[in-house]
Amino acid sequence: MLHTRRSLIQGALASLALGGVARAAGTAAVAAKELSFLVVGDWGDGQSPTTAAAVAKAMGTIGAQNAISFVISTGDNFYESGVESTSDKKWRTNFEEVYNAPSLQVPWYAVLGNHDYGGSISAQIDYSKKSRRWTMPDRYFAVSKEFGGASADFFFLDTQRMKGDTLLEIVSHLDAELQLRWLDRALGESQAPWKIVIGHHPVFSGGRHGDSELLGKRLKPILDRHGVAMYLCGHDHHLEALRSEQVAYFVSGSGSRSRPPHPHAKSLFASATPGFLLVKLTPAGGTASFYSQDAALLYSQPLIL
Repeated sequence: MLHTRRSLIQGALASLALGGVARAAGTAAVAAKELSFLVVGDWGDGQSPTTAAAVAKAMGTIGAQNAISFVISTGDNFYESGVESTSDKKWRTNFEEVYNAPSLQVPWYAVLGNHDYGGSISAQIDYSKKSRRWTMPDRYFAVSKEFGGASADFFFLDTQRMKGDTLLEIVSHLDAELQLRWLDRALGESQAPWKIVIGHHPVFSGGRHGDSELLGKRLKPILDRHGVAMYLCGHDHHLEALRSEQVAYFVSGSGSRSRPPHPHAKSLFASATPGFLLVKLTPAGGTASFYSQDAALLYSQPLIL
């Protein structure tokens, strides 16, 4: 879909006027005493079906063992260039038929990655109306969950529009400002003890793409100021846990492709193993654990409020 400069700017301003965001449906209270969910990124790769299938099978196993409530996708949902429509065959071959385990038939809250921008963004948003699982009400949105007398607020960003690449350069600065203003306001209003932010691009990473200068300057201070517990991302094709100030940073970007990471001063763990992240939250704390494509535990760390 082609956009004019005027339509893009008008759309962005309209989004701010409406509060800057859609709020995903299906955020009713959960009776469980803890909240468990999986995080996988850079997974929609029809050229690596064996690896993607192995990761999906392991996700199904770990998901069943931990009674997960949902899955978070950190972007690059469909290689090499997104999907063209809500009827694109990639929905079936790269998503529905791959992530078919019973435990994965839960909401999938997804953000957009750079490869997704090669196709139709509206198709990924509109597929939410066709699918029982796929949940992307807008380019950025918020979801709230309640469990065990506690709550968690999740804020999903479109970090690709903050990068200002190629055709997006004409609105990059405006859109980044709109999103950051919304996030700053929404985090300030949140009363949830658990505040979690999700984007495709890392703030910190030992991977090939490395740290993001823009996100480090503009996003990190917001995370620090509002006591965000963790930032979840993909983009770099590995698994990594990092920490800066009081925020835990997790890179989960090896859902179908993997590359060796480099040493990073803030890194606590890093691996090129294909896999995903399991997060378990309770009113008092939690854990974040990386698992491999064989459902083997690679690393686990406590999460402290």
